[in-house]
Amino acid sequence: MNYTEDEKKVLNYYFTNLDKEIFATKHFHPEVWALMQARYSRSNLGLRESFLKLLKEDPKNFEKLKKEIEKTEGGLETEHAAKKAIQFMEKWVLGFGHSSVAEGAVVGLGLEGVSILATKVIEDNRLSSFIEKSTRYVSFNNSSFYIDKDLKESEFYEEIVELLDFLFKTYSELHEPVLKHIMRIAPLKEGTTEVAWKRACEARRFDAVRYLLPTCTKTSLGWTVNARQLAHAISKLLSHPLKEMNEVGEMVKEEAMKVLPSLLRFADKNEYLSKTDEEMRELAKEIIVEDSKQESVALVKGPENPDEMILSAIIYKYKNQPFNKIFEKVKAMTREEKEQIFDNYLKNMGKFDYPMRELEHEQFTFDVVMDYGAFRDLQRHRICTQTNQVLTTNLCYDTPKDIKEAGVKKKYTKAMEKAKELYEQIREKYPLQSQYILPLGFRKRFLITMNLRELYHFIKLRTVPFAHESYRKTAYNFYEIMKKEYPLLSKYIVCNYAEEELGRLKSEEQTEKLETVGPL
Repeated sequence: MNYTEDEKKVLNYYFTNLDKEIFATKHFHPEVWALMQARYSRSNLGLRESFLKLLKEDPKNFEKLKKEIEKTEGGLETEHAAKKAIQFMEKWVLGFGHSSVAEGAVVGLGLEGVSILATKVIEDNRLSSFIEKSTRYVSFNNSSFYIDKDLKESEFYEEIVELLDFLFKTYSELHEPVLKHIMRIAPLKEGTTEVAWKRACEARRFDAVRYLLPTCTKTSLGWTVNARQLAHAISKLLSHPLKEMNEVGEMVKEEAMKVLPSLLRFADKNEYLSKTDEEMRELAKEIIVEDSKQESVALVKGPENPDEMILSAIIYKYKNQPFNKIFEKVKAMTREEKEQIFDNYLKNMGKFDYPMRELEHEQFTFDVVMDYGAFRDLQRHRICTQTNQVLTTNLCYDTPKDIKEAGVKKKYTKAMEKAKELYEQIREKYPLQSQYILPLGFRKRFLITMNLRELYHFIKLRTVPFAHESYRKTAYNFYEIMKKEYPLLSKYIVCNYAEEELGRLKSEEQTEKLETVGPL
């Protein structure tokens, strides 16, 4: 298309090129980009032409925009263009219920001073990306914890403050002896830099002492999310039974609406979510289930003949025939024939490769018990379907090996038992709020369903040597179950049993090299 010089000036500010079929956008307000992306579905025009047409509907605005670009050489505020797009969206998009448009607007949020417990509610959103402050690299202190309003106003408040002070005091006191123990059993070796070795030792130390951090510990996270998912997340937070989640939901909405004023307007408390949660908790009290011991990982449900389903899906991709016909053919194959198909499909995977999507056609459900600290890591596998129980003391707590071997188990146990005792006094009156005082070492039960492809990813990622020992054990359990129950489908799962005293050492050495080289 032939553009005038004025049109080129404006378009060049917003697009990386004006003459190619593939281009990137720049300087777009998120809601303007969402609108422009959505117009693909309603217009014959290309995005650049459509954007230009929208701007030129108001000649004065277009002229103003052009002059601002000339005057500031691109460094202008585009509020006027954004307002026009937002007005259009309210009338055309939101007025007609086209909520899918909101998927095109992405926003980055910073959440600071939220509790660890709250992060698990916030991060229970699939179409999002999160980066959270790590308990492996950052030392926390007792100036940083959240106390629920109900607990603050309760008769237990002074005891809670005393407990939190004691937990953080013990957490701090264990730093030095645990670090000394690790440095003693994993001494500096020739060829390893002292800086990388110290960092690796410190990371392992934090992995052990983090078990003492209560879930009310304040942390920070970055959140990248599209507007449609954010609206749903806000609704879930506002509908949650805990006040902190409601407060976070209100603050997120308030701040995000400064960037996405039209797309989040209807994000609000959801009566279905809040009422159902309340009523189901009451109903569950009437259902009596006998206590029994549970394995740390139990396969609750797996498909009966997943080999045939997965292999049929693989062949289906390359054979232009109905699935049922292919499935019947696969069922009649010998084990050797089936294995040959599976081998050909997966044998060429490299170190950084994962299987293709045909492995997603079968799912496996596991009942898992693990410490809350490790659960925080596994919950990030958002492609999985997860159902979480409330954190309690019913499953007791774990004691890390380094705590035992460093000679500080007595101190650790005293702190954990003190938390357990107070929790059990509080929980009858405050069953949800009482979770805040429990340290990360207490065990939690949750249900997780994942497809075979995700199992390949999960086991490979969570058994690397620098992974935390707790979730490594859990991943090993997953692998052993799969290998026993589904040997053919598990043949190419990568499970790393290698043991290294300082699992983080190689990573820290690489980090030091990058720091030495400096920025490019």
